[in-house]
Amino acid sequence: MSRHSMGPGGPPTPYEADPEPADRHPVYGRPAYQSLRRSHRRFGVRATAVAVGGFLLYVLLSSFAPGLMNTPVSGHLTLGLALGLGQFVLMGVIVWRYLVHVRTQVTPAVRGLRGLVRHHETAARERSAFEARTARREEEFRSW
Repeated sequence: MSRHSMGPGGPPTPYEADPEPADRHPVYGRPAYQSLRRSHRRFGVRATAVAVGGFLLYVLLSSFAPGLMNTPVSGHLTLGLALGLGQFVLMGVIVWRYLVHVRTQVTPAVRGLRGLVRHHETAARERSAFEARTARREEEFRSW
């Protein structure tokens, strides 16, 4: 054990998680925010799986089926070259689907959450301004 993990006089105390740390914004616990994160993560996993799967298929076919990959398709174009160019098409389709996903799923949810955040920030500013005004009044009219 390192000397930094030991507190003064004993082992470290177990970690106690606060239900909501002070630096976390209230919007993080909202179902709309959680749904947005899940949707975005799910899309990212699917897009990554498709991209890596397509590339892996191309590499495996190139390694284990060279005869198939050297099959002429048209003129000097072979199946391997066509599949290699297909990688660019696949990336273009993934980018296009990402843009559609952002436009239809992410942007509306973000707009709603942004309005909620602005509402919370405005309420917090008004609350702190009110507390500052009332604190000054209490100091002005103190009894002896």
